[in-house]
Amino acid sequence: MSRVRFTRYAMSTKHITGCVLAMVGPVLAVAGVLAPPVGLALVPVLYGVGALAAPARRRANIVDGLDLHDVQRSLEQLQRRTLSRVPDRIALKVTRIATTITKVLPRAGALGAGSPGPYVLVACATDYLPTALQAYLDLPRGYADHHVVADGKTPLDLLAAQLDLLSSEIDEIVENINAADSGRLIAHGRFLAEKFGHGPLDIGDPAS
Repeated sequence: MSRVRFTRYAMSTKHITGCVLAMVGPVLAVAGVLAPPVGLALVPVLYGVGALAAPARRRANIVDGLDLHDVQRSLEQLQRRTLSRVPDRIALKVTRIATTITKVLPRAGALGAGSPGPYVLVACATDYLPTALQAYLDLPRGYADHHVVADGKTPLDLLAAQLDLLSSEIDEIVENINAADSGRLIAHGRFLAEKFGHGPLDIGDPAS
């Protein structure tokens, strides 16, 4: 076991629980409940019971150091806070963005190390999307939906345009992820064809 793995296990819930339970044998021996040899003999048994019974630490689903569960929770909370406070057309755009990010982010690792794609998706979920919605929600509803503020557009129009821009960027990342996954499938098919398609492993025509 490597030093890193050893340290990680030494700090785990399983190891700590096992150690605590293992002390029961010696304690009972000192208290006179068990004979000392029996108490010592129970140490490894009790440790094993504690280590097995303790829940394992949840393994985070991570892409480039980003916990996908946290991103998903952030999107769920955002939708609960905002969807009932925006017009239906905005709610539909937000739902589509959130659903797309939730579905595709676990596959974003296909883009390769160093790709900005996963970080853009996370930024859309935790920064760009919430910021756009909050700026709209901070305005009085009548003003936001009907007062022209820039380029002949209301704040509602500006929000819709920003959501469309985010959606377009996310769709482009999705296409890149699909292309990367397809590329790996094609490459694997070529590998199998080279390995098994021709050569000594061919059975040939049984009739020949």
